[in-house]
Amino acid sequence: MVKDPVCGMDVDPRKAEYKLTYRGQEYYFCSRACMEEFSKDPQRYLSGEHNGGHSHHKSHAHHSSDLKRRLIVSLILTIPIFLTSDVAEDLGLSLMVHRGTIGLLSASPLFLYGGYPFLRGAVSELKERSPGMMLLVSIGISASFLYSLYSFLLGKSGTFYLELALLIDIMLIGHFIEARVISSATSSVDLLVRLLPYEAHLVSDSSYRDVPVRELKPGNIVLVKPGERVPADGVIIEGTSSFDESILTGESAPVIRGKGGKVIAGSINLEGAVKIEVTRTGEDSYLGQVERLIKEIRSSRSRFREIADRAAFFLTIFVIASGAITLAYWSLNGSSLDFAVERAVSVVVVACPHALGLAIPIVVQRAATLSSSRGILVKSKEALERAKDVEVIIFDKTGTLTEGKFRVKRIEAFNSFNELEILKLAASLDYLSNHPVARAIVRKAEEEGIKLAGVSEFKSTPGLGVEGIVEGRRVSITAGSGLVTESGSTTVQIVVDGVVAGVIELEDELKEGVERAIKELKEMGYKVHMLTGDRRAVASKLSERLGIDSYHAEVKPHEKVDIIRGMQDKGLAVAMVGDGINDAPALIQADVGIAIGAGTDIAIESADVILVRSDIGDVVYFFKLAKSSYRKMLENVLWAIGYNSITIPIAAGALAGLVVIGPAMGALIMSMSDIIVVLNAVSLKVR
Repeated sequence: MVKDPVCGMDVDPRKAEYKLTYRGQEYYFCSRACMEEFSKDPQRYLSGEHNGGHSHHKSHAHHSSDLKRRLIVSLILTIPIFLTSDVAEDLGLSLMVHRGTIGLLSASPLFLYGGYPFLRGAVSELKERSPGMMLLVSIGISASFLYSLYSFLLGKSGTFYLELALLIDIMLIGHFIEARVISSATSSVDLLVRLLPYEAHLVSDSSYRDVPVRELKPGNIVLVKPGERVPADGVIIEGTSSFDESILTGESAPVIRGKGGKVIAGSINLEGAVKIEVTRTGEDSYLGQVERLIKEIRSSRSRFREIADRAAFFLTIFVIASGAITLAYWSLNGSSLDFAVERAVSVVVVACPHALGLAIPIVVQRAATLSSSRGILVKSKEALERAKDVEVIIFDKTGTLTEGKFRVKRIEAFNSFNELEILKLAASLDYLSNHPVARAIVRKAEEEGIKLAGVSEFKSTPGLGVEGIVEGRRVSITAGSGLVTESGSTTVQIVVDGVVAGVIELEDELKEGVERAIKELKEMGYKVHMLTGDRRAVASKLSERLGIDSYHAEVKPHEKVDIIRGMQDKGLAVAMVGDGINDAPALIQADVGIAIGAGTDIAIESADVILVRSDIGDVVYFFKLAKSSYRKMLENVLWAIGYNSITIPIAAGALAGLVVIGPAMGALIMSMSDIIVVLNAVSLKVR
């Protein structure tokens, strides 16, 4: 495995679809986005300068091994420094020979090697004009080393070799732990990359040959054996099997797919061998698009993140100024230079703008991981941020709350007609219509084995129904003006030669879990509304059954936009849940647009959020996640601000008569602050 020079992800050169040659050296990338980013400025990524600034934690997750090596060397070099220190002398462990020389010879490589990540990061922060934690730590270790060197050259006894060593050791330990925790919290993209097999069984001229997955193209036919992962998105053309899609869509139960069924790259074929026609590969596949979305949401910057980063910037400037003022105050106040330098170093070391820099992105990374593992694809960080302010959630009815597929519930015949005769006449006429009710009647006739008759003079009147000549008789079906039963079912009337022949009652079943989801949303404090093009009577019955706060019936697509805009004009933040295609204008107008029913087609421009599983319960999960994420962000920011407000004055010596924080203790406290922020983010869960 090699590292992607842009994001640091492990990439297998054998499987890598994206690679570039630069100055005779080949570099491999996890995605096209990383490859294109590298090509803009290769030297920036090869020099490691992109590791600095407030975003340096992104690379820490991929460089824990480097931190570990530096930590081990630093700890070894700390031993002679400790044995020549005043602390060792007090304990009776001191080496009394050449204390200053041994200290300098040990501290110099420790400063240059162990402190290199911080010194390099400080240079990057200064180049990017975004001073932060790396600069503060570098000031602390540089001041400790240079003052100790100054004391050694002048023959003075006061040195900070031990403080320097402990400061670097503690900072490396803190960053190493932080890198490991972040790595475990953000490994979802690495996991996605590893879901694809290296090779696929390509069907060619009635024979099979194994080819690298990256060589597959749309239209290729591949064989997937039991126990193997599907190499690309496709459609089954031969065979039936069950597939485990749990890690991709969050669907825990295996799904059965037969001829014509769609399968997703990375899912596991559990039973029979199937042949699949490839439809999407690489970046275009569902897996590739999920990977891209996760990377984009991690790299995007929200308003909240901007505020936190600006606060971290000003905190850094404030801390540097505070360190200078602290040094001047104690120097001019009669204290020893040793004490003044120690207080100033403690101030710049104990301050932690890095906690502010971490507070937002680590929570967003965790939220992206949680949502994608459940089949909820958040297309932008702003959607997650806006979702916390939503007060009204509007649902489209057909296909969102209901299955969107009518079925015949009951047929009642009048005036000497029988049920099968009515069904034959109605289905023959409706065969020429594309209305959902018409399709249900035709489907019922097919189930009953009825042979349909020919139709002439067919006429369809939107909102009223259809009519025509069937077997020499004039038949009309009043679908648009249908009656509604007490249960909310739709009833259409069949008239033959001016005589009412009967009625057909149809129902559109609720999706599983709808009632529970609506109840939970209302308990969470949301106002739930429903928009539908269906008749008012149907909407009223369904609204009453589900406990919906308000509904709008007989609404045309453009009127949905007007209704949402009207709510927004009243100062309400609105979320719209629809099918992503018919409801596209409404989804775009809403503060948060949620597409349900799109399946694995996640390239829906109108939606901010896509529910792959078409499970209405995922709407509840998303809003719970949005609220929990915001709470975690707030906790992290408040912790970072509160921590700095308390520790900086103490480190400066405000309580010198009671308690003093030295540089080493300051480094320990600061590292713990970072780790607390990360662990708090990792603890994000949805109950």
